[in-house]
Amino acid sequence: MYETDVHSGPHAIPSRPSPVKTLAILLGVFGVLGLLIAFVLMAAINDSSGHGQSVPILLYVLFFVQFALSTAQTASGVFLWRGRSWARTLAIALCSVNIVGGLVSLATGAIFQAVAGIAINIGLIRLANNDEVQAWCGR
Repeated sequence: MYETDVHSGPHAIPSRPSPVKTLAILLGVFGVLGLLIAFVLMAAINDSSGHGQSVPILLYVLFFVQFALSTAQTASGVFLWRGRSWARTLAIALCSVNIVGGLVSLATGAIFQAVAGIAINIGLIRLANNDEVQAWCGR
């Protein structure tokens, strides 16, 4: 329940470092935003198909990819908060995938979106490689 210097026996509960808190919260927030985008995409798909228009299968694939990546990003934030090393590895992998997506966006002309996404994900990877985050996830 408490994070700092609480004794529930012979061992003190270690304090969660602020870079861990920051990274976990950012991963969770960006994951939830991604889920919202996925649901907006699905609503648009359902609206189009409900009006008799044919919907390309690619849109369904994009929905499921967005949903899976966003769910994984949210989970990595939750479990990084709890100190799981696999969550840190997953976060780095997801940020790398997002950087590749940013490069694709850059090639299609969405320059501001691409540069912002790439910069944010590079920042998240740097934060995930912070010594305190590594120590927290390696305990």
